[in-house]
Amino acid sequence: MKKLFALLALFPVAAFAQAIDPGTLELSGETSLSFLSSSIDVKSGGATTSGDQQNWDLRGSGLYYVAPNIGVGATLSYQSETLKVDGIFDNKTSTFTVGPAVGVTFPVAPQVAVFGRGSIVYAESSMNFGGGDVNSSGWGIGLEAGVKYFPVKAISLDAGVAFQYLSLTGDTSPSVDISSTGIGVNVGVSVYFGRL
Repeated sequence: MKKLFALLALFPVAAFAQAIDPGTLELSGETSLSFLSSSIDVKSGGATTSGDQQNWDLRGSGLYYVAPNIGVGATLSYQSETLKVDGIFDNKTSTFTVGPAVGVTFPVAPQVAVFGRGSIVYAESSMNFGGGDVNSSGWGIGLEAGVKYFPVKAISLDAGVAFQYLSLTGDTSPSVDISSTGIGVNVGVSVYFGRL
């Protein structure tokens, strides 16, 4: 019986989703688990080609809380995409992004909070358009909103809806301009240091 009480003490039912205090560091990891679907437009030499992407995304972020429930920090991600362009070709694309981020968290129940995150990123991508590899770079924005569940005070299980826009320019002549937008469902885990 003592062992049962000791085990239950590890997972107390309390107000875990209370305000996140300044000085807390949140480290998060997420994946889109292939739920992200996006569209892409490719412009080269005055011609525009449209296609669809299916993405698998791994993302990490770190936020340092500078005020109650408000954190600033950075995000980075790796995306592996399958690109289908108007039935002409299929190819694999990989994209890496990194940039500053801001996040807010609002407790709504004893173990539940809603959150929002935004980021501006630098992006690099490598893809094959049938005639060789095209490397491209540019910028983008990311927005996410969702729910956090706190099984313990220092850990949350996160689920949210994310939007991403990327604008890239290829290293070819004539240049290839790529714009990509996507909406997906992300799941992940956050760990909070300094929140005991």
